[in-house]
Amino acid sequence: MVEKNFIIGNEQGSAIIYAILILAVLTILGISSTNTSDIELKIVSNEIIYQRNFYIADSAWKYGAYWLDAKPKAPSKVNSPAAANPTDEEKAIAAMVRNFGDGGQDILNDTFPDGTNDGNIDTIPYWYNVQYGKNVIVPGSGKNYRKFIYIVKSNANKKQEIEVRASKIYKIGY
Repeated sequence: MVEKNFIIGNEQGSAIIYAILILAVLTILGISSTNTSDIELKIVSNEIIYQRNFYIADSAWKYGAYWLDAKPKAPSKVNSPAAANPTDEEKAIAAMVRNFGDGGQDILNDTFPDGTNDGNIDTIPYWYNVQYGKNVIVPGSGKNYRKFIYIVKSNANKKQEIEVRASKIYKIGY
């Protein structure tokens, strides 16, 4: 007896189609998980850079505080405005007692030229400055003692900036 082969209802070869579909789905899942891993690695890398710059800026303000602490008397102003009618920016520069970098009048925290940094930590440059805030009489310490309040700013790698308020008591008028 001769067996007739009908195309309708014949399921021979369907396993290969199912296998190709499953491989396609697994390939898409593999590619998407690889892309997700790449994005996560970039996020972690950026977070590491951010944290490193933050901690360097945090260390840099301490250098500014050490500079201030080493002064035996209240530091005087080192910069003066060049113009007869100074702008607000020139007044701010004139009020600084220690500028960023080399202490020049043109060194501002948004335009740090290369080579003017105050130091490096792990090859990352940092800058700091100390600004005069105000001074007040110290209660119970006599009229010749003043508490000077300063603003210490630090910047790491031109990206991360920290501002801290510091105070020190000096004897004046001697």
